[in-house]
Amino acid sequence: HGLAGRGAVCLDGTDAGFYFAPAADAAHARDWQIYFQDGGWCDDEINCWERAQLPLGSSHGWAKTASMAGVMSADCTVNPDFCKFNRVYIVYCDGASFAGNRSEPTAVTGPDGTSKLLYFRGKRIVDAVLDSLLGMGLDQADNVLLMGCSAGGLATFLHADYVRDYLTTRGVPMRKFRSAPLSGFFLVRSNIQGRPVFEDRIKRVFETHNATSGVPARCVAALPREDAWKCFSSQTAYNFTESHTFLLNSALDSFSASCIYTGDAVEGFQQCSQFGYAPCLENVEVCSQTQIADLNRFLGDVDSAIQGTGTFSRRGNGAFVHSCMTHCEAEADSHWKQIQVGGVSMQQAFSRWWHSDGQDPASAHTHGAPCHYRSSGTPRQCNPSCGGVFNTSDDQASQTIARGRNFSTSDDQANQAFARGLGAGIAACWIGMRLCSDRLE
Repeated sequence: HGLAGRGAVCLDGTDAGFYFAPAADAAHARDWQIYFQDGGWCDDEINCWERAQLPLGSSHGWAKTASMAGVMSADCTVNPDFCKFNRVYIVYCDGASFAGNRSEPTAVTGPDGTSKLLYFRGKRIVDAVLDSLLGMGLDQADNVLLMGCSAGGLATFLHADYVRDYLTTRGVPMRKFRSAPLSGFFLVRSNIQGRPVFEDRIKRVFETHNATSGVPARCVAALPREDAWKCFSSQTAYNFTESHTFLLNSALDSFSASCIYTGDAVEGFQQCSQFGYAPCLENVEVCSQTQIADLNRFLGDVDSAIQGTGTFSRRGNGAFVHSCMTHCEAEADSHWKQIQVGGVSMQQAFSRWWHSDGQDPASAHTHGAPCHYRSSGTPRQCNPSCGGVFNTSDDQASQTIARGRNFSTSDDQANQAFARGLGAGIAACWIGMRLCSDRLE
């Protein structure tokens, strides 16, 4: 694709890439769904060195074809609105939600004494993927939907306006550009013990990857230089987002409850589900009354933070905020159609927003007021559509990598999530290589 020399590479220097499924019929040839993969972050050089040995930091071993479910499914009974779109799944291998941009590689010596060059190039991956897609039909797009889950949901917050402007300045005749971050709203707050574990972590990610140019420019311009790291937080980036946005999130997201609210720094590395909360977060029905009260407090804080953001109530926007203790649930067929708020499913709410003209008040497409868990009796879960399923995400890698260097590849099966990709007939498109064009000929 003429991208040799762009420097769009994974942490270990191997080519970054994406999966692509062409439109299923001519009627949708100009419709595009672009999705950022999930997978946590690496927040220091050693953590990134270890991540570079895995599929979330290297393209070695990536599958040539893949499939995906839920909102990216090719099954029109599951995903009637987007199943026939051109679908793109950008594989995550930079460790900073596609935001880093260091010109020169950094030599890092790992725990085993081996020195490797690390490349912090997430922002270049975004640019190179977009350039590739322009040559594959994106230049003629009518409708573009930008999405992602977890770390990919944060990437959606960070890059929505950038992608919109990138395409607009290149003459793409879009009639509609919209964004939808999934499970990507992470509240920047202290943990249950009052320690700023998550805040410190995202500061380190921002600094390690030199992410200033990979976060919303309007945000960076508005904040003092010493606070620029806040633009790497979805909570802040959302406030600066101009693109029409539909937020899909649990107010008691399982990753946030485990790794932000009850997470802690142990021997310098983040550990999730601390302070005796592991059994409760695996199954809320075994939580004590005190734990339920704590979780309800966190749920309320998240809901208030979402609603308190100016973007939330802006005309043309929408949201689906529920109380199921899940993460990346929109990637699962059952949850995409099953979880409801006020008798409306996640899929139905999103469909109505997508097909609106963008002029409706946000309240017309907002499904929220997540219920609080019951402190006694059963079930504790207050939303029956949750189905009693917890921690359903394929993003368990987020929790594994959050623990710092204390993980192994056997623990990190979620790193293989990209191998499910986007359905039959999908080609893996490698930046700087010809596999994608060869497949499409």
